[in-house]
Amino acid sequence: MTLGDFAPQAQAYAARPTYPAALLDRLLVAAGVAAGDRVADLGAGTGLFTHMLAERRLLVEAVEPSQPMRAQAASHPCVRWRRGTFEATGLDDRSVRWVTAAQAFHWADPARALPELHRVLLPGGRLTCLWNDRRDQDSPVLTELMATIRRLAPGFDERYRDRDWALVLRTGGWFGEPTRDEERHDVTMTADRLRTLWRSHNHLAHHAGPALPRVLAAIDAVIDEAAATTAGAIAIPYVTRAWTARAVAR
Repeated sequence: MTLGDFAPQAQAYAARPTYPAALLDRLLVAAGVAAGDRVADLGAGTGLFTHMLAERRLLVEAVEPSQPMRAQAASHPCVRWRRGTFEATGLDDRSVRWVTAAQAFHWADPARALPELHRVLLPGGRLTCLWNDRRDQDSPVLTELMATIRRLAPGFDERYRDRDWALVLRTGGWFGEPTRDEERHDVTMTADRLRTLWRSHNHLAHHAGPALPRVLAAIDAVIDEAAATTAGAIAIPYVTRAWTARAVAR
């Protein structure tokens, strides 16, 4: 399994959680965008966050390097899909008012990505990077799952969780001091959805390697035990954290 190759996980992405509507509404205000504005969603995957933007009638350029991921995306009249990366978006100069990256910017090379995102933004445009982080410590199921995974795949590391994203976004002086916002939310999942969610995890597949079937079987056992005590509805707690930075004049 190649780190960063999401083709094997594309069909499982529908199991992933979406993002709190209340947080998105605050981010729209912070970015200064409204219905009809052209924006870009980078690392758009199968369109989970993209479609939330489109439902607010933003005109979205969805940029995603993986064809299997793009193929899983549902069509929407406000969304145009294209192949591209953080470092080479394929977008025109000064063509969008807002750039977003949901659960994706940890795959970017900031030294090359930030000048590229600055290039495509209108003067004073904003960049927002956000992540859905599990609140493992608030859930006995997640606590047991993580202990199981780290025992069987000791190299597993969700590297984006502990990074100083405010510092990263200031790399090279392309963007100003970011503001931060966050929202806690719970997502109630069936056992099957939670199983599928872990099968969408690229880092897990990479670090488990040939042991992946054994790791997934152990994950399934934990989930089955939890489902037996919750009537099949398992509450998974998250906190969504977002950083928004303004493009500086150059």
